[in-house]
Amino acid sequence: MKLDLTDVSETFQGMLSGISQVESRDEIVLTQIPSPKGIAPEAIAISAEVAHETASDHGVSRLVYCRDPEMPEGWNSEFRIIGYAKSPIELEMAKDDYTAAMPWEWLKDCLKASGAQFAHEAGTTTTVISTGHGSLVAQPQHGELEIRASWAPLDFDLSNHLRGWIELVALISGLPPKDGKVVRLD
Repeated sequence: MKLDLTDVSETFQGMLSGISQVESRDEIVLTQIPSPKGIAPEAIAISAEVAHETASDHGVSRLVYCRDPEMPEGWNSEFRIIGYAKSPIELEMAKDDYTAAMPWEWLKDCLKASGAQFAHEAGTTTTVISTGHGSLVAQPQHGELEIRASWAPLDFDLSNHLRGWIELVALISGLPPKDGKVVRLD
């Protein structure tokens, strides 16, 4: 993935430079997208979209790397990473109260496993069950799993945070582990 870092400071460029060398999974496509306006004086946003042949609906996410030398309240740093991901899940999973807690634990585990150092994490996880009404009454109920999270990176190479995020997106989208030791049963 090629990154355009022309609108960020040299300090931030140095921290972000390794991101373009991150290799994603075959099922996840990384793309630089416009950063949300007003989120920080300096921000780079990346979309991670699931494109897997066994998935009829795809998981989507975005990860935004932010820098604000003013250290906004709650950031506890001049740097903050903000992530959002959602994926369809089986209806029975969406009905299980435990399911909503899983992405938060997966996030922390994936970041640690990738070698990312972080602190001051915050976020929410949500399960949604949608039911069609009116002209959509024939639409079957379906569920989605969502996470919104942010954390302060403690390391100067931000590529490990992207590696961890890619694995989180794979987990919530139901993709098999990348090591190939576990296979999907259909």
